Amino acid sequence: MTKYLFLGATAFLLFPSASSFANDWSTYFKNDEMRGTAQKFVRSVSDNSVDFDFPYNGGSQMTIVLRSKKVTLKDGQKPDDLKPTEAVLVMSKGQFLCNSFNDCHISVKFDDGKIQQYSMTEAADGSSDVIFFENSASFIKNVSSHKKLIIEAEFYQAGNKQFKFDLTGYSSPKIEQ
Repeated sequence: MTKYLFLGATAFLLFPSASSFANDWSTYFKNDEMRGTAQKFVRSVSDNSVDFDFPYNGGSQMTIVLRSKKVTLKDGQKPDDLKPTEAVLVMSKGQFLCNSFNDCHISVKFDDGKIQQYSMTEAADGSSDVIFFENSASFIKNVSSHKKLIIEAEFYQAGNKQFKFDLTGYSSPKIEQ
């Protein structure tokens, strides 16, 4: 469960203004020179925003974050070579309705395919703006092989909301500095 702690409180620091990355895939690296480790993050912000009531009003977007494991790089290995192994959803504003005592899932539709459900897990630190895929491998594989995606998730006092993503830039994301 501690592996889910990472994104909660630090999501804002690692993923600045969602609107500046809308419609694009971008890559961010977290390198720890002292320990010689690296981690790769690939993300995309939803094409649309939804409106929630106060205090989350003003439009909210969802970000898909795909991250690799934190690893020690071998000789000649570059951080860009790391493959995503974990998928996370992050909200710019609003609270997912996901906790350990209910059936936490999202509905997704890739291209014009059937609606699928993915089980999700809450963040270990209790952050309600972040949820983790229980089966990240399946989701990441689908992201890499489709062109568009709609995600529907349930939100606190707001019900189900849908977010649309353009997946075409996944194979060649921009590198963030």
